Amino acid sequence: MLKESYVAKLKTLPKDAIKIRVGYPSIFSPSEALLSEFNEIKNNLMKKGMSELEARKKAWKQTDFENRYREEIGSKPGVANKLKEIMRLSENKDVYLYCYCGKYPCHHFILMDIVEKMRTKTKIINLYMK
Repeated sequence: MLKESYVAKLKTLPKDAIKIRVGYPSIFSPSEALLSEFNEIKNNLMKKGMSELEARKKAWKQTDFENRYREEIGSKPGVANKLKEIMRLSENKDVYLYCYCGKYPCHHFILMDIVEKMRTKTKIINLYMK
């Protein structure tokens, strides 16, 4: 089963689970440019008194993070095959995608969505091949 977590919780995850770091540095991390822009907006909003969670949400929207990240991840060589491997592994084992963030919004939730959509598409293709 595909699950999510974050760095601070790694020691609490089952020892036999597969843990895949998707935060920097990783083939799955957002580009430095996108992450820097996001963090700059978030940090400026927090300096003005906004809570961390609200600042994250606002920076996410202002940077169009989700769309830009999906474009980035879709254009990186080898990522699709790695995501297919994660999909296959998660059919029989607990697979945790983890990052530094502990809450939504975060790119690891986007990766989970991509993997689940790949799984659905694979099931549909398999139905038509029978």
